[in-house]
Amino acid sequence: MSAILDVLRAHGICTKADTSSISGGCISDAFKLATDSGDIFVKTHNARNAVVMFEGEKESLQAISEAVPNFAPKPLCVGILPKGGAFLATTFLQLSKSSTPDMQVLFAKKLAKLHSTESPNGMFGFPVVTMCGSTEQDNEWEKDWETFFRERRLRPMLSKCLQDNPGDVELRKLGEVVIDKVIHHLLKDIEVRPVLIHGDLWSGNWGVDLNDGPVVFDPSCCYGHNEMEFSILTMFGSPGHAFFREYYSHHPRLEPGYEHRQGF
Repeated sequence: MSAILDVLRAHGICTKADTSSISGGCISDAFKLATDSGDIFVKTHNARNAVVMFEGEKESLQAISEAVPNFAPKPLCVGILPKGGAFLATTFLQLSKSSTPDMQVLFAKKLAKLHSTESPNGMFGFPVVTMCGSTEQDNEWEKDWETFFRERRLRPMLSKCLQDNPGDVELRKLGEVVIDKVIHHLLKDIEVRPVLIHGDLWSGNWGVDLNDGPVVFDPSCCYGHNEMEFSILTMFGSPGHAFFREYYSHHPRLEPGYEHRQGF
């Protein structure tokens, strides 16, 4: 922990800190630092690509914070650990377990504002590589959503699956059909604008802060199709009807084919 404190001092963030361990999610260790400049959240990971992971998360948190103030913790710094791996320091969230209908409506308003933040260059992608869990996300800029989703998300995912299961002929065949034919069919009749999305917004990656209300964390951002957010959000612990009524009042469902794209 002394190495982390040295980096925080070098960035002028704090000069001293007391440490306590807290939950860091599925793949990282996490700590709360009570410092002379306020509480700080730190998470660490010892993977070889930990710097890539945390730089991507830092840039994602920065983009969200600029688009919707107080909707995500503010990133402070990324540092390298002396024995390998890296860490990310952010402001600390005081999370509660409250998720009332009123909070879900406010969550929808904030998310709708995030999804109103358009790409700075009109293209789909993100300035840096990000990670969704332990999977690196290629965010190379593309001019259209179909190409980005096909070549920067699905095809790398299929390749990774086939590396782990090289003899799975059916996986290869069906994966190629989805990538080369199904995606075009689902997207051909709609116009998609590149907007800022969280990228890994399941129920474990949003909560209610005691001061700021609904907040999101652990992002893997890109400028993409806002509907992509719901494929994850509705998979694990979906918000209720109040959330969707409010969200769709800002961003109506894109027709035709919305229900097919969402798998309803």
